[in-house]
Amino acid sequence: MVCTKNQDFDEISRKDDTIRIRGCATMWHESPEEISEMLKSIFRIDEDYSARKLALNILNVDEQHLDYYEWETHIFFDDCMERSDDVKDEMIVNQFVRLLINSVDEFGKKWYGKRHLHIPPPVKIATPYGGRLVWTLPGETQIICHLKDKNKIRHKKRWSQIMYMYYFLGHQLMDNPDLTDAQKEVRAENTFLLALDGDVDFQPEAIIKVVDLMKRNPSVGAACGRIHPTGGGYMQWYQKFEYAIGHWLQKATEHMMGCVLCSPWVSFSCLELSCYVGHVMRTYTTVANQPKLF
Repeated sequence: MVCTKNQDFDEISRKDDTIRIRGCATMWHESPEEISEMLKSIFRIDEDYSARKLALNILNVDEQHLDYYEWETHIFFDDCMERSDDVKDEMIVNQFVRLLINSVDEFGKKWYGKRHLHIPPPVKIATPYGGRLVWTLPGETQIICHLKDKNKIRHKKRWSQIMYMYYFLGHQLMDNPDLTDAQKEVRAENTFLLALDGDVDFQPEAIIKVVDLMKRNPSVGAACGRIHPTGGGYMQWYQKFEYAIGHWLQKATEHMMGCVLCSPWVSFSCLELSCYVGHVMRTYTTVANQPKLF
């Protein structure tokens, strides 16, 4: 924990020191198979979080020994609104959002139904950028789907990344009037964004390992796990070789040279929120207008 002389340590509570992980997936036109893969990982995290929370509250296990964390899943859905055929000038969600809603319901029944649990229908919220759907899972984590209307906010993956960085860093943290400056600094150091692709399959242990790596070295701003392509045949063999070269050689070389040009954000990368305060995000939002910026 790093605080300036003007900050009061008495303001810092256990809640401020708790590790917060925000899973951020960007989606557009995913297939039912890709959505199922993502939901499988999200439901695993929900079960893992529930088990750790019960151990913390009932068994009184120490939070640090438990590797306790708070988890939220955020899905940023690009270009997901279309005009209604029935009501003039009314915007409704497209078929891909409806596919996600049906997938959460159907796959949730298969996953939780054997324990006589179910996922309630999502809460629908209108927002300035389109809309929001909020599911509360049986393990008490949430899936928050941000529905982006391209007529109200910039679409495509880069702008979704900018949106969720400012959503967590600005809206939820720095602009929160209920937090002191000391609390904001500590929470920023203990909040991590896990950038995910819409079809990635991961285990809770993988998240713990990446966060532990970043906590051991506060100067690390981002860390990524190694991606293993699924499938079979020559294409899968080639892709596995290509991914290994990128992970072990290309990224390691860029790190030693002082600047990793691209962390595989969209697959499985963890970012520490405090490292992106200030000019970093402002620079990322600028539009490239010179050849050297591309």
